[in-house]
Amino acid sequence: MPQVSKGLEQVYETASRLFADLGYDAVDLKLIADAAGLPTSELTEIGGDKPTLYLGVFTWLHRQEQEALAGALEAFTPDTRGVQRIGDAFLDFCLTHRAFVGMWMHRWAGDAADLDVETPFAKPVLSTMYKVMSPGVLPDVDLELAIWNIIWCVHGFVQFGFIGQDGRGHGSDEPPAIARFREYLHDLIARFTKPAP
Repeated sequence: MPQVSKGLEQVYETASRLFADLGYDAVDLKLIADAAGLPTSELTEIGGDKPTLYLGVFTWLHRQEQEALAGALEAFTPDTRGVQRIGDAFLDFCLTHRAFVGMWMHRWAGDAADLDVETPFAKPVLSTMYKVMSPGVLPDVDLELAIWNIIWCVHGFVQFGFIGQDGRGHGSDEPPAIARFREYLHDLIARFTKPAP
């Protein structure tokens, strides 16, 4: 997998946080440059103009997502446990790459509408997951929506956590909340997948 330079990676880390927190449409290059401690001219020299930088950040995060999912996809077994491993890998990636979640949440709300990120970054992952997971699901399951159900649940939990019966918010930075959500995710997956023989 191609590596990015240390300077470019630092720019991507800064830009990804701002794109995740505020959205592409609300962020300008000066804001990113100031946050990175660089003159705007140096930022553009390293990362390009705003659309180039945004797509570069998505490419960088997409490669890390592929890396994070690779083990679970390669070791896949066509049963509940195989799909749960993919769910775990996706959850773990999102927990450690919160900017990825934030950027997609903004995108779903119409952010950066003039740029195409679905074709290069969403479609390949969804296609791979569909192809790999198909043998492991029960008959008559709408696998496309089942995959999206995992994505929606994970993104929602990572971004917002949940309000418990105690009236308190339980965020995705709390180990007990993560363990509880992971158990729920496993149960959700078990409902549409084949048990191990």
